[in-house]
Amino acid sequence: MSAKPVRTRRLEIRLTHDEANWIVSRAKARGLSLTDYVRSAALRGSGTTLLARRRGLPIDTAIPIRQLTGVAAELRRLIALAEATRAIPQDEVRQCLAQVVTAIRDLAA
Repeated sequence: MSAKPVRTRRLEIRLTHDEANWIVSRAKARGLSLTDYVRSAALRGSGTTLLARRRGLPIDTAIPIRQLTGVAAELRRLIALAEATRAIPQDEVRQCLAQVVTAIRDLAA
């Protein structure tokens, strides 16, 4: 049985205030610690096995997040359709999508 790898190295990065806030909100929305989120993003596609653990969300938070995520996916589909056919006002759809993203972030906070 091989020993579990121990993480001893630390890296430091510089971010703008907005970049840092965006990363923190994405980590929370995915139920990951900030460290696990950044590590998984940085190592994505590297073939490295990640040891990140998801944090469980309370059911009263998880259900609305799943619903809003589905709505956001549909809105992205509508945006693609609008861009292809020009049949749906893009500003209206983008504004709606922005509201959904804001709602998801608020729930995850």
